[in-house]
Amino acid sequence: MPKEITHPNHRERQFMQHLRGVGWIMARTLPPNERTVKSLLQKGWIEQQHQGPKNEVFLRLTDKGLEAKKSPIPMEHRRMVELGLKAKK
Repeated sequence: MPKEITHPNHRERQFMQHLRGVGWIMARTLPPNERTVKSLLQKGWIEQQHQGPKNEVFLRLTDKGLEAKKSPIPMEHRRMVELGLKAKK
């Protein structure tokens, strides 16, 4: 059984930073990154809602997402980033 990842990767942290402390934000105003959004939704770190007369997508950071964003980056991963290496999958 694969280990559940409890800390976000760099892209996820960066995307969640756009949502931090602002409540619901229109998805089209955020950097386009479907893959990251899908991953964050699956992990429960963000949530989406359709709002307004045009039924537009809005996103916001969940409490679980804020907790994950605040989590420290594991030392092994941090060191690999410093060295410019990619983590093994």
